[in-house]
Amino acid sequence: MAPLRDPALEEISEALHAAPGAETITRLSAIDAVRARILLAIEHRLYAPGEQLPPLEALAEGLDVAPITARRALETLVEDGALVRRRGRGGGTFVAASPPQIQDSAVNVFRADEDAIRLLIDQRCLMESALVAAAAERITVEECDDLEALVDAAEQATTWAAFHSADRRFHRRCAELSGLVEATSYQTTYEMLARYFLPYPLDRLGGSHREHRAIVEALRAGDGSRAATTTREHVGSLRRDMFMALPR
Repeated sequence: MAPLRDPALEEISEALHAAPGAETITRLSAIDAVRARILLAIEHRLYAPGEQLPPLEALAEGLDVAPITARRALETLVEDGALVRRRGRGGGTFVAASPPQIQDSAVNVFRADEDAIRLLIDQRCLMESALVAAAAERITVEECDDLEALVDAAEQATTWAAFHSADRRFHRRCAELSGLVEATSYQTTYEMLARYFLPYPLDRLGGSHREHRAIVEALRAGDGSRAATTTREHVGSLRRDMFMALPR
């Protein structure tokens, strides 16, 4: 790997090669995974009783599944009483007024994967901090402007899907700008974790936007150490903020 300014970051980059894998992540069908993510979002009050879910197309895009997969998952949740469908003007799919406590095997799988999820968070944290530190050594003003535009797009998003798309492009681009081959392995780790993202209400993402801007500021300054530290804090926050499947 390319030399980094800070000896501590060199240790991080060396450890990257020994980062843990994701072999213990359980494989679920696409429909079961969508069920689990929506049930967990309801359980953790990301969507309150009576609240409307995003439109089908937006929900499917945000969860990285085909619309037909999302539709089938929603249909099963309507059958189970967790969701209700309303037709006509103002209609859509809503959380039931009193959603039942559903003992769902897919949700149990998410919970059983707690250790594997935490391992993936640690792996992503390790890899991404080393990659952004390397990017700080070579990034151009124009490339920083491009990253800033992605932060703007995420902040201006009006749907979870639009935010998730901009967020993914931001992190992928940060990794690519390192110029290191390890960026490919990082992409795999990111996508593994993305399977556990829940469809978050946009008003809860202000902290993520601020952290993205702080990363860009550090990259503009060519400060690899600060970029790595900010990235570690940002990715580390996934333990408490984004992966609500983990026990509180």
